[in-house]
Amino acid sequence: MKKYLLLTLFFIGFFTSADNIVVNGTRFIYPESEKEITIQISNLADRPAIAQIWLDTGDSTVLPENITTPFQITPPISRVNAKGGQTLRIKLIDKAGIATDRETLWWLNILDIPPVNKEAMKDGKNVLQLAIRSRFKLFYRPTGLGNRDNATEQLTFSAKGNAIEINNKSPFHITVTAITLSDKKQLIKKSFMLLPKDRTEIPVNRSVKRGDKLFISNINDYGSDLTFNATLE
Repeated sequence: MKKYLLLTLFFIGFFTSADNIVVNGTRFIYPESEKEITIQISNLADRPAIAQIWLDTGDSTVLPENITTPFQITPPISRVNAKGGQTLRIKLIDKAGIATDRETLWWLNILDIPPVNKEAMKDGKNVLQLAIRSRFKLFYRPTGLGNRDNATEQLTFSAKGNAIEINNKSPFHITVTAITLSDKKQLIKKSFMLLPKDRTEIPVNRSVKRGDKLFISNINDYGSDLTFNATLE
């Protein structure tokens, strides 16, 4: 999940911000077998909030009105009462063009917009309003792909000096959060995501060789880190 700070109104003087909308997950799976999925958002604040919700294909700079996806979100804009919640419904309305042999990734955006401070404006105060945008991965998962828990068994790792080539033969996206050797020292600077049925080369902090044993942590469907072992080829 990623967060961004957006400036919605700019007046120098009085400051209000939003970061009170929370979501019941860090990533979401849309199985092909389901007619729709639901996502619960909650407002932790003592005041109402406005949430705008949309999907994008990966480019976070594109405005919602310029994005076309095969999904319908209900409601796309919602007033969430203080200490209250709202159920979002996401429904696939057009399967045309979506891969059937692998997952497809979209990004769910939730913009938390603070209410206008009417008292401050009534008193003639200038107002600076900030909105918080959060982004979550949403994976569309076709039927027949097998068990996601076994996806790491379809990964191979090859030594390339100061890099490791990873071949993801599985139909799933796999996010790697850590790679260590037996001394437990981290080999990568930041987490990364492997695309389905794709090969990628990842730079590492020191030279590795064939036969080295790796300990790799990856994120499962529930947002938890799981560790598995592999030997460099």
